[in-house]
Amino acid sequence: MKAIPLFSAILLIGTYGSFADKEPSILTFADKTRISGVPKAVDGKTNLLTLNSPSLQGESTLKTNKLLEMTLNGDPKPFESDHYALATISNHHRDSHLDSIRGRLIHLDDKTITLDTWYAGKLTLRRSMVRSLDIFNQSPSFYNGPNGPEGWVSSDGDPEKNWTFKNRSMISKSRTGIARQVEIPDRAKISFTAEWKTSPYFRILFYSNDGNQDFPGTGYALNINRTYLSLLRNAPNARNTDVISKQIRDIRQAEMAEFTIFLDRTKEGTSAVYIDKEQIGTWDGIDDTTLKGNWLHFIPQQNGNPIKFSKISVAKWDGILPPASAISEEEASDEEEELEGQKIHLANGDIVLGNVLKIENDMVFLGTSFGDVRVPVKRMRSVGLAKETDEVRMEAGDIRAWFHEGGYITIKLKSLDDKTIKGYSQVYGDAEFDLNAFSRVEFNIWRRELDPARYGATSDW
Repeated sequence: MKAIPLFSAILLIGTYGSFADKEPSILTFADKTRISGVPKAVDGKTNLLTLNSPSLQGESTLKTNKLLEMTLNGDPKPFESDHYALATISNHHRDSHLDSIRGRLIHLDDKTITLDTWYAGKLTLRRSMVRSLDIFNQSPSFYNGPNGPEGWVSSDGDPEKNWTFKNRSMISKSRTGIARQVEIPDRAKISFTAEWKTSPYFRILFYSNDGNQDFPGTGYALNINRTYLSLLRNAPNARNTDVISKQIRDIRQAEMAEFTIFLDRTKEGTSAVYIDKEQIGTWDGIDDTTLKGNWLHFIPQQNGNPIKFSKISVAKWDGILPPASAISEEEASDEEEELEGQKIHLANGDIVLGNVLKIENDMVFLGTSFGDVRVPVKRMRSVGLAKETDEVRMEAGDIRAWFHEGGYITIKLKSLDDKTIKGYSQVYGDAEFDLNAFSRVEFNIWRRELDPARYGATSDW
């Protein structure tokens, strides 16, 4: 069938047959053409996409050489495990994107890492291309992004007027805040990275009851004002409770910091705030089960001084706080020189050195200098890997598939249909992925001439 040329228009394409119960996908092209419909197949060799559409005479064929992305509307399956491992893959040459693959850790040796996933079965990764391996003891994040403006609201009703979304980051353009509803479990970990050009001056609200206001009636407000941090709690019967007030180290020169908030709603639990893995303050004896709000806000405090937020995550937490003090890079380097063997960081801050003998029934069997020991995988926090990793090749036909829960993988596309993506990666070889795992797919990702159409012509700042 002859390929249909692109044109600047928006076509709303109906669905039929086995696709009738699905929401249509949206195909976005470099010339701003947007087509809504249900894709039937994509051929990686011919670079042609087949679309089911009665509006375009049923089955139509489009060229993908200028296709930017295609949204998907599948239903991801629940992740059933007492832990999940997140493998962050090395970058592709000089590109800054880092793939991540999550699953149940079932094998680890000096050459490979094997994760069992619901969306692709068992994936055996080349360890030399894995930058980090982190372990989380319960379910995946309730939120991981930002992936775009969808789901975010602002007090003036126009989040894109006040915020720029680019490369899984959001950058403020005014003092108007942005918020989204996120389910926060009774024990939760909220983390994000903040960047600034002049000084850190912003507020983070959680447990808020109103996403359409920058000053809601209830919830917590974490305020960062250059070298001062304060945490206030607003509740119906206890207004403006001062939870933490503290001078913090001068982070202005760093222009970037990682913030982590550990939350335990119960009166018996202990909550805490960390900056760059260093504990800033804790609080306990407060019953937050009465706070029913589920809004999370990011609010800049100065006009003309943009703040960038990225790596936003809301996940379950086991209630065990990490060590209070961060280890400097120099101290960590000295420590690594003295220690030999596989270094496994545990959730409580301990470190175990040894050789992984096997992983069986979610238990790691280690051979150490003091004897063989067993460590539950869910009690692990991370596995020390090599400092230097091999780059992943850029392949013609690579696509970037974004997971519903956040993160993405790069695949050399062989074929895509209404059920699966088939492709290849230098990291794990040939694989077949359940399409339900992904929220969207980006095409032509290495064609830099398409970046202005994909990301916008303006810089981050």
